[in-house]
Amino acid sequence: MSQLPEEVITDILSLLPVKILLKFRCVSASWRDLIDSSDFVDLHLKRSIDTKTNLSLILREDNRLSSVEFDSLYGGGHSLVDAVPITHHPLWCQDYGTQVWGSCNGLLCMSNTLDTLVLWNPSTRKSRKLPYASIEFQNLSSYHESRIYGFGYDRVSHDYKVVRIVVIKGIDDAFFDFEVKVYSVGSNSWHRAEKFPRYRKLQRAGGVLAGGALHWVVTEDPESYNPGLIIGFDLGSEAFKLVPQPEYSNANFFMDLQSLGGCLSLICNYYLDRVDIWVMENYGVKESWSKLISVAQPGVVGPFHHVRPIAYAQSGKEILLEQDSRRFLWYDLEREAIKNVRMRSLRGYSQVEMWVGSLVPLTDGSEIDVKKRQEQEEKNM
Repeated sequence: MSQLPEEVITDILSLLPVKILLKFRCVSASWRDLIDSSDFVDLHLKRSIDTKTNLSLILREDNRLSSVEFDSLYGGGHSLVDAVPITHHPLWCQDYGTQVWGSCNGLLCMSNTLDTLVLWNPSTRKSRKLPYASIEFQNLSSYHESRIYGFGYDRVSHDYKVVRIVVIKGIDDAFFDFEVKVYSVGSNSWHRAEKFPRYRKLQRAGGVLAGGALHWVVTEDPESYNPGLIIGFDLGSEAFKLVPQPEYSNANFFMDLQSLGGCLSLICNYYLDRVDIWVMENYGVKESWSKLISVAQPGVVGPFHHVRPIAYAQSGKEILLEQDSRRFLWYDLEREAIKNVRMRSLRGYSQVEMWVGSLVPLTDGSEIDVKKRQEQEEKNM
């Protein structure tokens, strides 16, 4: 290997999993410097995304997290897939639940029931605890509040950002308001952002990242049968905007959002009838919405409450679907047929996130090696 040109070595190393690269840092000082360099980190991440490699699913079951290698899911009904428990994560605690708010470039944004917020890279085992951000609303004791987060990468400032939306309501729900703050990894601080538009209801879910923006479903009238509107928060301009929707033949459905292959995906659940899945191929362009699939009840999937897309297969000819928070299946886009994924040691899950292994650092004084910290705490006890 020492006889090979540096660009050839770089090309070969960029195709390897993070676990192997972390071991290769010990080969020599020059390899360590290469693997730690920002250019190599970016190249490795781009290769993983372009080739759909180094991918995993992060599954949440109450306060437990598990991971499943994406490539292992191709076995279909012929083999059992193992979900591997994640015991060393920065918010692990037997008594407090863990919420995953988003995944971006190998980093996870997570919180617990104590509202401790962290960013974590499972590949490098490094994490960053975010500083406390107060709610600057007057007389908060007279109201109740809930918090919703989103996480993504700002391609303008080349910075990772966490968006916090605090929903403030009066005791009788007669009054409501919102407060929006943004955390920047680059500055390690929070700042106020543009005021959230006064929609009566905001879907309590992590912001869906697509097109450089985070997205939520909002409704103007909670009592209306209208499926809702899609509002986006541009991470570059830090401004809210409405996203155009497709032309529906029937708008009597429940709306949900998902990121699929980097594009915004819209899930239209016509309860006990079918689910239509749309994809916006050119972000922000109404005419670029196309219906990817329509899954009828009971059809090839069988009876279901909900179905949502997770990711494309490497071939692009199949799509991984999640049904009713209890099973996964492959949907063949050409033949409109399914193939079940048999998964072992999984009792049911409440959340699924796609995650790519990466070397993306969280470099500052608050970066922590999670496993080493927990091992030291056990020794102290």
